[in-house]
Amino acid sequence: MYELITKYFYGEITAKEKKQLFAAIETDAELKKEFLSVQNLRALTSWIPTEEDESVAVGKLLEFKQARREKAFAIPYKHILGYAATVCIAVFSTWMITSRTEQPVVEEPAIAYEEFSTPSGQRALLKLHDGTTVWLNARSTLRYPNHFGKNERKVELDGEAFFEVKRNEKAPFVISTEKANIKVLGTKFNVFAYKGHEEFNTSLVEGAVKVYQGESDADALNITPHECVFLSDGKLVKSYFDNSDFLLWKEGIYAFDDVPFSYIIKKLELYYDITIIQKNKKLDQYRFSGKFRQRDGVESVLQTLQKVYYFSFVKDEENNCITIR
Repeated sequence: MYELITKYFYGEITAKEKKQLFAAIETDAELKKEFLSVQNLRALTSWIPTEEDESVAVGKLLEFKQARREKAFAIPYKHILGYAATVCIAVFSTWMITSRTEQPVVEEPAIAYEEFSTPSGQRALLKLHDGTTVWLNARSTLRYPNHFGKNERKVELDGEAFFEVKRNEKAPFVISTEKANIKVLGTKFNVFAYKGHEEFNTSLVEGAVKVYQGESDADALNITPHECVFLSDGKLVKSYFDNSDFLLWKEGIYAFDDVPFSYIIKKLELYYDITIIQKNKKLDQYRFSGKFRQRDGVESVLQTLQKVYYFSFVKDEENNCITIR
């Protein structure tokens, strides 16, 4: 599995291997710790302008940890992070020195793309090269270039993310999703856009946003703070929201406000990558409200809901499935 971590952060992992890795992370605490330590280093080095420097930093950490494992020496987690920080400082210092001594490069370097993903039941904070910060919800992937062009900053999202975009009027920031695109200059907003999932919405907290389908933004819907855009029968529709509890996922809390039981089940399946079979049809007539800690897991959420309207459930670990009766 440690080889898969290496392949994941070098962008050489296949979709099947990625699913295998994330499944193993959920059951192996030591593997999860290893993965998060490298992911933290990846986030720390994400603002370094040179792609080669970041690869060297990640490579050094992985080589270091592999050598330690071969010697059967247990490395405390805080020491791993300390080493990661040292590598970051060394890489950054090297870049600062060389950037002052080398001659300016006239040609813009070739663009290479990177991916940052979060496993089920987790969230992560990522800082992009332009200063934009992105919170990624569970099972979300952000694809972004190693540097942005002069006229546009474009990223691709599969999942849910909260963006705080660094303002740049000369280079709009564009988020491309399966169902629609979002263009901004500098603002704060949330996007829910999982591939294969019927729901899409964009909710604006601050600034202004354009939401449109296709390549052109000529027919875009413009929204202001506390407005949102969602899909209805394949078309974008503008609405208004006055309760921002749905944004609490950034703080590790899933909030539901007077929603059907089926809606909660769909979100739990999505966030925790599990199949839930609902055989208690009585529950479909009830609506629920509540706030749940992400780290407590899907079973804790169901146990809390049981106290409102009783039902039973059983989990099949082998098939990663829960049946509600």
